Amino acid sequence: MLAPFKILFIKPNADVPNLSIGIPLGIMSLSSYLKKRFGHKVLIDLIDMRIQSSQKNSLVQMLQNRKYDLIGISMLSFEQPFLDQYLPIIRNDAKESRIIIGGPYATAQYTHALQYQEISCVVIGEGEIVAGNLIERWMQNKDIFDIKGIAYRNGTKIICNQRENYIKDLDQLPYPDYNLIDFKPYWKKHYNMNVILADPKYAFVMSSRACPYNCIYCHNMFGKVVRKKSPKRFVNELKILYYQYDVREFHIIDDIFNLDRNRMHQILHLIIDSGMKLKLSMPNALRGDLLEKEDIDLLKKAGAYMLHVAIETASKRLQRLTRKHLNIPKVIENIEYASSIGLITDGYFMLGFPTETIDELKQTINLAVHSALDMVSFHVVVPFPETEMYRIVLEMQPSYQPDISGRYLGISTFYQLETGINVSHHQKIAYMKFYHPLRFLRLFAKAPWKTNLLEKFFLLSLGVLNS
Repeated sequence: MLAPFKILFIKPNADVPNLSIGIPLGIMSLSSYLKKRFGHKVLIDLIDMRIQSSQKNSLVQMLQNRKYDLIGISMLSFEQPFLDQYLPIIRNDAKESRIIIGGPYATAQYTHALQYQEISCVVIGEGEIVAGNLIERWMQNKDIFDIKGIAYRNGTKIICNQRENYIKDLDQLPYPDYNLIDFKPYWKKHYNMNVILADPKYAFVMSSRACPYNCIYCHNMFGKVVRKKSPKRFVNELKILYYQYDVREFHIIDDIFNLDRNRMHQILHLIIDSGMKLKLSMPNALRGDLLEKEDIDLLKKAGAYMLHVAIETASKRLQRLTRKHLNIPKVIENIEYASSIGLITDGYFMLGFPTETIDELKQTINLAVHSALDMVSFHVVVPFPETEMYRIVLEMQPSYQPDISGRYLGISTFYQLETGINVSHHQKIAYMKFYHPLRFLRLFAKAPWKTNLLEKFFLLSLGVLNS
């Protein structure tokens, strides 16, 4: 019997403020797909560097304990410095292993990624089929160069093949590989996408992939055709996590969970009828102008305690420029209603768009300050490669280099260089104006886990003041 093809997946750590730590759902989905496709022919390990007390030693120990055929690294754009620090270590202790990377960084910046000679190839976009095809070829000692969905070096040239077709029926995917991790380290005290929690035992879940909108600042990881799990299949995932792994809070990280109202209602009714006493949140935000009062009532009944909406800008001109095309009065109406029935309302805003004037910047801040929102995030605009906004910025500043700091809390930006306006200064003022004592008292009264709220806001305030 042949020895299994041994795979190590790595989730990098990044030295950024308020790093969000949640279960590595993408890696877990990839692992379950590979195990279904290859069975006993693969052996899969995972090291999540974010939860290691001694990161370097833990990684070296894993590499020395087992000889891996493949090392796969899943990366966000701001995690790129991990490659500078750890690729030499990985190569030193895994001299024969192939190394590939995937995720948003690999998809958007494959040319940059392939400058690292240790990397065999890059996976572009949705990873399951592509990774499976790569592993199949390597198992057979065949070349990989015609595989869809990869980029690779050919001498001094970088070749990017056309993308693999997206998986249309997500119900055909196995459940994520929950046995790949120990949930407990993810339930310790650290920052999370939701900022606050109702229960420490939480997990990310995903019911659909892709977003049909064309906002100029957003990635294109999953394409523009939305693919959905059936309501029954998705709720079964929640049941597995609830009954087998003791998860009590679910963060649905779809791009737009409420895009299909009928489907959302089916999911929420199935949750209600299941008898699970759980908490829900959608930290990637709902599309605020697609919501109706009936939706908000049903979300609360199913266990939602927060309502996140992404407004981004109060300027009608910038709404058109960014192609967000949000009906802001409708969103404000929904915020007011959600707040009135006891939901914590959270709004996301972006400051420093290309061509944004100081009046438009202040208009956005004033909208947030005078709204019924309980919480807010003011993000400094960061143009990412392979987005329309990045191309606009390059026309304004041809020498602009991608920002990989991850510091959405505030840094010297292209906007400040272009306009002379210190957007970080306005960001700090915005937070101070927004979180006045009465608003915080209202938030404190609504918070289901009050000590968690106090801890998180103390850490966040330090981050803002020190940025």
